[in-house]
Amino acid sequence: MISPSCLRGCHVALITPMVRRGKLMVMDHDLLFKQIARCVDAGVAGVLFAGTTGQSATLTHDEQVELVTRGIEFARERARAAGRTIVCLASAGSNSTAEALSMSVRIADAVAPDALLHVTGYYNNPPQEGLRAHFEAIADEMAPRGVGIILYNIPGRTASRIEPATMVRLAQHPAIVAVKDANGDLESLRRIRAETDPGTFALLSGEDHLVADIIRLGGVGVISASANRWPGEFQRLAELALAGEIEAADALQAALLPCIEAVFAVKNPIPLHHMLGAGLRLPLVQVAELDEANRRRVLDKIARAESIADFPHVGLAAGAHP
Repeated sequence: MISPSCLRGCHVALITPMVRRGKLMVMDHDLLFKQIARCVDAGVAGVLFAGTTGQSATLTHDEQVELVTRGIEFARERARAAGRTIVCLASAGSNSTAEALSMSVRIADAVAPDALLHVTGYYNNPPQEGLRAHFEAIADEMAPRGVGIILYNIPGRTASRIEPATMVRLAQHPAIVAVKDANGDLESLRRIRAETDPGTFALLSGEDHLVADIIRLGGVGVISASANRWPGEFQRLAELALAGEIEAADALQAALLPCIEAVFAVKNPIPLHHMLGAGLRLPLVQVAELDEANRRRVLDKIARAESIADFPHVGLAAGAHP
Protein backbone atom coordinates (compact mmCIF):
# COMPACT_ATOMS: atom_id res chain seq x y z
CA MET A 1 0.00 0.00 0.00
CA ILE A 2 1.41 3.38 -0.96
CA SER A 3 2.20 5.65 1.97
CA PRO A 4 1.54 9.41 2.18
CA SER A 5 5.28 10.07 2.11
CA CYS A 6 5.39 8.57 -1.40
CA LEU A 7 2.83 11.12 -2.63
CA ARG A 8 5.05 14.14 -2.03
CA GLY A 9 5.40 16.46 -5.02
CA CYS A 10 3.55 17.14 -8.25
CA HIS A 11 1.43 14.52 -9.97
CA VAL A 12 0.31 15.48 -13.47
CA ALA A 13 -3.35 14.87 -14.27
CA LEU A 14 -2.53 13.90 -17.85
CA ILE A 15 -4.58 14.82 -20.87
CA THR A 16 -5.80 12.02 -23.13
CA PRO A 17 -4.90 13.14 -26.67
CA MET A 18 -7.31 12.20 -29.41
CA VAL A 19 -6.84 11.96 -33.17
CA ARG A 20 -9.39 11.61 -35.97
CA ARG A 21 -9.71 8.24 -37.66
CA GLY A 22 -12.46 8.54 -40.24
CA LYS A 23 -15.52 9.81 -38.40
CA LEU A 24 -14.20 8.80 -34.98
CA MET A 25 -11.90 10.49 -32.47
CA VAL A 26 -9.66 7.78 -31.05
CA MET A 27 -6.84 7.83 -28.51
CA ASP A 28 -3.57 9.17 -29.89
CA HIS A 29 -1.05 6.89 -28.20
CA ASP A 30 1.96 8.47 -29.89
CA LEU A 31 1.13 11.90 -28.50
CA LEU A 32 0.18 10.39 -25.14
CA PHE A 33 3.59 8.73 -24.83
CA LYS A 34 5.28 11.98 -25.87
CA GLN A 35 3.41 13.84 -23.14
CA ILE A 36 4.25 11.22 -20.52
CA ALA A 37 7.92 11.42 -21.51
CA ARG A 38 7.90 15.24 -21.16
CA CYS A 39 6.50 14.99 -17.65
CA VAL A 40 8.74 12.15 -16.50
CA ASP A 41 11.81 13.88 -17.92
CA ALA A 42 10.81 17.09 -16.10
CA GLY A 43 11.13 15.21 -12.82
CA VAL A 44 7.53 15.15 -11.63
CA ALA A 45 6.71 12.86 -8.74
CA GLY A 46 3.82 11.13 -10.44
CA VAL A 47 1.25 10.94 -13.21
CA LEU A 48 -2.51 10.35 -13.17
CA PHE A 49 -4.36 8.70 -16.04
CA ALA A 50 -8.04 9.02 -17.00
CA GLY A 51 -8.94 11.82 -14.61
CA THR A 52 -11.20 14.75 -15.40
CA THR A 53 -8.41 16.35 -17.43
CA GLY A 54 -8.01 13.01 -19.21
CA GLN A 55 -11.56 13.13 -20.63
CA SER A 56 -12.59 10.11 -18.58
CA ALA A 57 -16.26 11.01 -19.01
CA THR A 58 -16.02 10.26 -22.74
CA LEU A 59 -13.95 7.07 -22.57
CA THR A 60 -15.49 3.62 -22.85
CA HIS A 61 -14.53 1.20 -20.09
CA ASP A 62 -12.30 -0.74 -22.45
CA GLU A 63 -10.58 2.46 -23.58
CA GLN A 64 -10.01 3.50 -19.98
CA VAL A 65 -8.37 0.20 -19.07
CA GLU A 66 -6.23 0.33 -22.22
CA LEU A 67 -5.20 3.94 -21.56
CA VAL A 68 -4.24 3.27 -17.96
CA THR A 69 -2.43 0.02 -18.73
CA ARG A 70 -0.36 1.28 -21.65
CA GLY A 71 0.25 4.65 -20.04
CA ILE A 72 1.49 3.26 -16.74
CA GLU A 73 3.70 0.69 -18.42
CA PHE A 74 5.31 3.43 -20.53
CA ALA A 75 5.72 5.83 -17.58
CA ARG A 76 7.37 3.21 -15.40
CA GLU A 77 9.76 2.17 -18.14
CA ARG A 78 10.64 5.81 -18.93
CA ALA A 79 11.37 6.51 -15.28
CA ARG A 80 13.32 3.25 -14.91
CA ALA A 81 15.52 4.24 -17.85
CA ALA A 82 16.28 7.48 -16.03
CA GLY A 83 17.27 5.58 -12.92
CA ARG A 84 14.28 6.46 -10.78
CA THR A 85 10.70 5.52 -10.04
CA ILE A 86 7.46 7.43 -10.59
CA VAL A 87 4.11 7.21 -8.83
CA CYS A 88 1.39 6.01 -11.22
CA LEU A 89 -2.22 6.81 -10.38
CA ALA A 90 -5.41 5.96 -12.26
CA SER A 91 -8.95 7.24 -12.05
CA ALA A 92 -11.59 4.56 -11.65
CA GLY A 93 -14.45 6.57 -10.17
CA SER A 94 -18.15 6.47 -10.92
CA ASN A 95 -21.44 7.53 -9.37
CA SER A 96 -22.36 3.84 -9.50
CA THR A 97 -20.66 1.78 -6.81
CA ALA A 98 -20.90 -1.40 -8.86
CA GLU A 99 -19.29 0.31 -11.85
CA ALA A 100 -16.54 1.83 -9.69
CA LEU A 101 -15.79 -1.57 -8.19
CA SER A 102 -15.68 -3.24 -11.60
CA MET A 103 -13.35 -0.62 -13.06
CA SER A 104 -11.10 -0.72 -10.00
CA VAL A 105 -10.72 -4.48 -10.22
CA ARG A 106 -10.03 -4.40 -13.96
CA ILE A 107 -7.34 -1.73 -13.65
CA ALA A 108 -5.77 -3.26 -10.53
CA ASP A 109 -5.56 -6.67 -12.16
CA ALA A 110 -4.22 -5.26 -15.44
CA VAL A 111 -1.42 -3.00 -14.23
CA ALA A 112 -1.41 -2.61 -10.40
CA PRO A 113 -1.34 1.20 -10.11
CA ASP A 114 0.08 2.74 -6.96
CA ALA A 115 -3.37 4.13 -6.11
CA LEU A 116 -6.80 4.68 -7.63
CA LEU A 117 -8.58 8.04 -7.66
CA HIS A 118 -12.29 7.88 -6.84
CA VAL A 119 -14.61 10.84 -7.30
CA THR A 120 -17.72 11.72 -5.30
CA GLY A 121 -21.18 10.76 -6.57
CA TYR A 122 -21.99 13.14 -9.41
CA TYR A 123 -25.60 13.56 -10.56
CA ASN A 124 -27.16 11.22 -7.97
CA ASN A 125 -25.37 13.27 -5.25
CA PRO A 126 -25.64 10.72 -2.40
CA PRO A 127 -25.87 11.74 1.26
CA GLN A 128 -22.80 11.50 3.48
CA GLU A 129 -23.82 8.00 4.61
CA GLY A 130 -23.94 6.91 0.97
CA LEU A 131 -20.57 8.44 0.17
CA ARG A 132 -19.01 6.72 3.16
CA ALA A 133 -20.45 3.33 2.23
CA HIS A 134 -19.42 3.80 -1.42
CA PHE A 135 -15.78 4.59 -0.66
CA GLU A 136 -15.48 1.96 2.05
CA ALA A 137 -16.81 -0.74 -0.31
CA ILE A 138 -14.16 0.16 -2.89
CA ALA A 139 -11.41 0.35 -0.27
CA ASP A 140 -12.42 -3.04 1.14
CA GLU A 141 -12.10 -4.55 -2.34
CA MET A 142 -8.72 -2.96 -3.07
CA ALA A 143 -7.08 -3.54 0.33
CA PRO A 144 -6.16 -7.22 -0.33
CA ARG A 145 -4.59 -6.14 -3.63
CA GLY A 146 -2.44 -3.50 -1.92
CA VAL A 147 -3.89 -0.70 -4.04
CA GLY A 148 -4.59 2.54 -2.17
CA ILE A 149 -7.60 4.79 -2.68
CA ILE A 150 -7.39 8.56 -3.14
CA LEU A 151 -10.68 10.35 -2.54
CA TYR A 152 -11.54 13.10 -5.02
CA ASN A 153 -13.53 15.95 -3.52
CA ILE A 154 -14.62 18.27 -6.35
CA PRO A 155 -18.11 19.65 -5.67
CA GLY A 156 -17.80 22.23 -8.46
CA ARG A 157 -17.94 19.38 -11.00
CA THR A 158 -20.10 16.88 -9.12
CA ALA A 159 -22.37 18.92 -6.80
CA SER A 160 -21.30 16.31 -4.24
CA ARG A 161 -19.04 17.17 -1.30
CA ILE A 162 -17.33 14.97 1.26
CA GLU A 163 -17.90 16.82 4.53
CA PRO A 164 -14.98 17.03 6.99
CA ALA A 165 -16.53 14.60 9.48
CA THR A 166 -17.03 12.03 6.72
CA MET A 167 -13.48 12.57 5.48
CA VAL A 168 -12.06 12.04 8.96
CA ARG A 169 -13.95 8.77 9.30
CA LEU A 170 -12.94 7.54 5.85
CA ALA A 171 -9.30 8.37 6.60
CA GLN A 172 -9.35 5.64 9.26
CA HIS A 173 -9.65 2.95 6.57
CA PRO A 174 -6.18 1.45 5.95
CA ALA A 175 -6.64 1.47 2.17
CA ILE A 176 -7.82 5.10 1.94
CA VAL A 177 -4.51 6.91 1.75
CA ALA A 178 -5.24 10.47 0.59
CA VAL A 179 -7.67 13.06 -0.70
CA LYS A 180 -7.33 15.22 -3.78
CA ASP A 181 -9.22 18.28 -2.63
CA ALA A 182 -10.62 20.69 -5.22
CA ASN A 183 -13.09 22.18 -2.78
CA GLY A 184 -11.08 25.33 -2.11
CA ASP A 185 -12.16 25.35 1.54
CA LEU A 186 -8.94 25.79 3.50
CA GLU A 187 -10.71 25.82 6.86
CA SER A 188 -12.18 22.38 6.20
CA LEU A 189 -8.75 21.10 5.21
CA ARG A 190 -7.25 22.54 8.38
CA ARG A 191 -9.80 20.59 10.41
CA ILE A 192 -9.22 17.40 8.43
CA ARG A 193 -5.47 17.67 8.91
CA ALA A 194 -5.89 18.25 12.64
CA GLU A 195 -8.17 15.21 13.05
CA THR A 196 -6.35 12.68 10.84
CA ASP A 197 -2.96 10.98 10.97
CA PRO A 198 -0.53 12.48 8.41
CA GLY A 199 1.38 9.21 8.53
CA THR A 200 -1.54 7.31 7.01
CA PHE A 201 -3.64 9.94 5.21
CA ALA A 202 -2.30 12.63 2.86
CA LEU A 203 -3.75 15.92 1.66
CA LEU A 204 -3.20 16.66 -2.03
CA SER A 205 -4.21 19.93 -3.62
CA GLY A 206 -6.68 19.65 -6.48
CA GLU A 207 -6.50 23.42 -7.03
CA ASP A 208 -3.46 24.59 -8.95
CA HIS A 209 -3.61 28.07 -7.43
CA LEU A 210 -3.60 26.74 -3.84
CA VAL A 211 -0.63 24.37 -3.93
CA ALA A 212 1.56 26.41 -1.57
CA ASP A 213 -1.33 27.16 0.79
CA ILE A 214 -2.43 23.53 1.10
CA ILE A 215 1.11 22.26 1.64
CA ARG A 216 1.49 24.85 4.43
CA LEU A 217 -1.62 23.33 6.03
CA GLY A 218 0.08 19.95 6.08
CA GLY A 219 -0.49 18.78 2.52
CA VAL A 220 2.15 16.84 0.63
CA GLY A 221 1.62 17.88 -2.99
CA VAL A 222 -0.75 18.42 -5.89
CA ILE A 223 -2.51 16.53 -8.66
CA SER A 224 -2.29 19.24 -11.29
CA ALA A 225 -3.86 19.87 -14.68
CA SER A 226 -1.66 22.89 -15.43
CA ALA A 227 1.44 20.74 -14.96
CA ASN A 228 0.72 19.17 -18.36
CA ARG A 229 2.19 22.35 -19.84
CA TRP A 230 4.50 23.38 -16.97
CA PRO A 231 5.54 20.11 -15.28
CA GLY A 232 8.94 21.17 -13.97
CA GLU A 233 7.60 24.42 -12.58
CA PHE A 234 4.84 22.73 -10.59
CA GLN A 235 7.21 20.08 -9.29
CA ARG A 236 9.54 22.85 -8.13
CA LEU A 237 6.62 24.67 -6.49
CA ALA A 238 5.78 21.59 -4.47
CA GLU A 239 9.43 21.09 -3.52
CA LEU A 240 9.78 24.66 -2.29
CA ALA A 241 6.59 24.50 -0.25
CA LEU A 242 7.54 21.12 1.25
CA ALA A 243 10.95 22.50 2.20
CA GLY A 244 9.31 25.37 4.09
CA GLU A 245 10.72 27.98 1.73
CA ILE A 246 7.61 30.10 2.07
CA GLU A 247 8.65 33.27 0.27
CA ALA A 248 10.09 31.38 -2.68
CA ALA A 249 7.03 29.11 -2.94
CA ASP A 250 4.68 32.08 -2.82
CA ALA A 251 6.68 33.90 -5.49
CA LEU A 252 6.57 30.91 -7.83
CA GLN A 253 2.88 30.30 -7.11
CA ALA A 254 2.15 33.94 -8.04
CA ALA A 255 4.25 33.70 -11.20
CA LEU A 256 2.31 30.61 -12.29
CA LEU A 257 -1.08 32.31 -11.87
CA PRO A 258 -1.32 33.48 -15.53
CA CYS A 259 -0.59 29.89 -16.59
CA ILE A 260 -3.36 28.54 -14.36
CA GLU A 261 -5.75 31.21 -15.65
CA ALA A 262 -4.95 30.13 -19.22
CA VAL A 263 -5.54 26.44 -18.47
CA PHE A 264 -8.94 27.22 -16.92
CA ALA A 265 -9.92 30.08 -19.26
CA VAL A 266 -12.61 27.77 -20.63
CA LYS A 267 -13.62 24.32 -19.50
CA ASN A 268 -10.55 22.19 -18.77
CA PRO A 269 -8.94 20.48 -20.72
CA ILE A 270 -9.84 22.55 -23.82
CA PRO A 271 -6.99 25.09 -23.44
CA LEU A 272 -4.43 22.39 -22.67
CA HIS A 273 -5.31 20.50 -25.84
CA HIS A 274 -4.77 23.72 -27.82
CA MET A 275 -1.39 24.34 -26.18
CA LEU A 276 -0.24 20.74 -26.65
CA GLY A 277 -1.68 20.22 -30.14
CA ALA A 278 -3.98 17.39 -29.11
CA GLY A 279 -7.42 16.42 -30.39
CA LEU A 280 -10.55 16.37 -28.23
CA ARG A 281 -13.66 14.22 -28.18
CA LEU A 282 -17.16 15.70 -28.21
CA PRO A 283 -18.90 17.25 -26.36
CA LEU A 284 -15.66 19.15 -25.72
CA VAL A 285 -14.53 21.32 -28.62
CA GLN A 286 -11.29 22.95 -29.68
CA VAL A 287 -10.49 26.59 -28.90
CA ALA A 288 -10.88 27.36 -32.60
CA GLU A 289 -14.51 26.22 -32.42
CA LEU A 290 -15.50 28.67 -29.68
CA ASP A 291 -17.43 31.81 -30.53
CA GLU A 292 -15.24 34.74 -31.56
CA ALA A 293 -15.31 36.71 -28.31
CA ASN A 294 -14.64 33.65 -26.18
CA ARG A 295 -11.95 32.41 -28.55
CA ARG A 296 -10.09 35.73 -28.44
CA ARG A 297 -10.28 35.85 -24.66
CA VAL A 298 -8.91 32.33 -24.30
CA LEU A 299 -6.15 32.83 -26.88
CA ASP A 300 -5.08 36.06 -25.19
CA LYS A 301 -4.70 34.25 -21.86
CA ILE A 302 -2.79 31.41 -23.51
CA ALA A 303 -0.47 33.84 -25.29
CA ARG A 304 0.24 35.69 -22.05
CA ALA A 305 1.03 32.46 -20.21
CA GLU A 306 3.23 31.04 -22.95
CA SER A 307 5.18 34.29 -23.22
CA ILE A 308 6.60 33.84 -19.72
CA ALA A 309 10.21 32.89 -20.29
CA ASP A 310 11.47 32.59 -16.73
CA PHE A 311 9.90 31.61 -13.43
CA PRO A 312 11.43 32.52 -10.07
CA HIS A 313 13.28 29.83 -8.10
CA VAL A 314 12.99 27.19 -10.83
CA GLY A 315 15.94 24.94 -11.53
CA LEU A 316 17.63 25.51 -8.19
CA ALA A 317 16.63 22.36 -6.29
CA ALA A 318 19.70 20.45 -5.12
CA GLY A 319 17.83 17.16 -5.31
CA ALA A 320 15.93 17.83 -8.50
CA HIS A 321 15.69 14.96 -10.97
CA PRO A 322 17.67 15.43 -14.18
